[in-house]
Amino acid sequence: MQFEVTHTYKRPIGDVFDVLTDFERLKAKYLAVGQTGVELLSREANKDGSLTIITRRVVPLDLPGFAKRVLSPKQTVTQTDTWSAPDAKGARDGTFEVDSKGAPVKVSGKLRLAPKGAKGCTNTSTVTIECKLPIIGGKIADFVAGDARRAVDHEQAWITAYLAEH
Repeated sequence: MQFEVTHTYKRPIGDVFDVLTDFERLKAKYLAVGQTGVELLSREANKDGSLTIITRRVVPLDLPGFAKRVLSPKQTVTQTDTWSAPDAKGARDGTFEVDSKGAPVKVSGKLRLAPKGAKGCTNTSTVTIECKLPIIGGKIADFVAGDARRAVDHEQAWITAYLAEH
């Protein structure tokens, strides 16, 4: 299962990139969307501008009955975001992987920050969800995809509000 979401910001790429990669801002974003126990495990910025950030947090899930046997209502996840150095126009590509402790689901994807107009940018996330359980794997993947889509939308709304205030 895969979906893509693009959000447009009326701020330069650098401003949005800072929100996406500064741990205190990430922590505030995750807390604002109801996640807890947010920790920074690693943040490695390279001289060329590329960056890798690894965080861990607890994500609450409102599980439907069929999912309660294979997923926890509080899922501990470790997320690794890797960003390229900016290209000549300032655009950046990235990847992310979310490891859910004890869950039979893999969430990963691609990221792209690209300039749009004189002072804006777009943030595109392509999210892939895999669940290789027999019989209910497809239903689990659909549930996780819906939850991931809501999370992406909530996070992007938080980023928009944050940028409007700062």
